[in-house]
Amino acid sequence: MRKISKRFDEVWSKAEERNRKNGQRYIKIFETRKRYITMGIYDSQNKKYCLFDTLNLIGNFRYNAKEVPAEFEEMWNMIE
Repeated sequence: MRKISKRFDEVWSKAEERNRKNGQRYIKIFETRKRYITMGIYDSQNKKYCLFDTLNLIGNFRYNAKEVPAEFEEMWNMIE
């Protein structure tokens, strides 16, 4: 979980940097429900978003514990 939150912080810092240059384009999505966290980024110009829900870590989806999920790469590419 620590790797995931660190990667999300890196993605969000890049989005904040882009917001400072180009105005408020990206919006942070961070919601906590009981023990589960949903994190993501919304692009208000293109009307697209990318979410990662920690419920997927224990559900039917099997993520490798040593790798950061692909959703974070998608968020990173959305910002660039």
